[in-house]
Amino acid sequence: MNPLLNYKQFVWIGLLQWCFLFGFTTLSAQNATPEASIHAAYIQDKTAGNQNNLKRINQELDSIFQAGDNRFNRYWLSYGLYNWAILAGIQEEKEQAELLVDQTIGLLSPLKEDAESLALLSLAQGFSTQFKSYLALMRIGRNAILNAQRAAVLDPNSLRANLAVALNDFYTPKAFGGGKLALQYLMKAMEETTVNSQERVPRWGKPIVYELLVKYYRKNEQDSIALDYLTQGLEEFPNNELLQGLK
Repeated sequence: MNPLLNYKQFVWIGLLQWCFLFGFTTLSAQNATPEASIHAAYIQDKTAGNQNNLKRINQELDSIFQAGDNRFNRYWLSYGLYNWAILAGIQEEKEQAELLVDQTIGLLSPLKEDAESLALLSLAQGFSTQFKSYLALMRIGRNAILNAQRAAVLDPNSLRANLAVALNDFYTPKAFGGGKLALQYLMKAMEETTVNSQERVPRWGKPIVYELLVKYYRKNEQDSIALDYLTQGLEEFPNNELLQGLK
């Protein structure tokens, strides 16, 4: 991809590729984006207790990626695999979850100059540590922190880049230097304003920001502030399972 293309041009090129490969009629009728399709498949499979829809979506995403290896297609295949890995983990399919998240990491690793890809890479690396030996865990965990920090430097306004820094810091024990950055970066993540989905992708992550804010303030015995953020989060995302589970 021409490096002189700005981000908005990149998004539109990616969306055009998606429409071309999936078909304009079907996409328009469903009002679908890659992110919306992945999220819908995740919810359907979690409810049904299987992986059928995510498997189908990822097969389609892989076909698109094989037809055109660019940043847009690589990112959304990675995001699809990451969500599939999370679902497999919930369903106690540990070997499958590890395989899927390792594929996610492999796809994202070359995208070293893209903040959104680095943020997703950081989350995938953090998720993968539960399957690794102690030595591998330490190395991967360190890489997750570095990739989150680099994402935040590349795009200080990205909700997902700031979330990645906060998430790593929140779950890093104080003995290893954790607990110093979470609130700062969560508040920065909250500053991002959502715009039209056709102009800005991806959009995921804000419910996780609310979740971490609630957990942060509860952990620090500031329950009234935690309740305020939970109420605000549920008003914005009333059906979100993460936030519903905090009630």
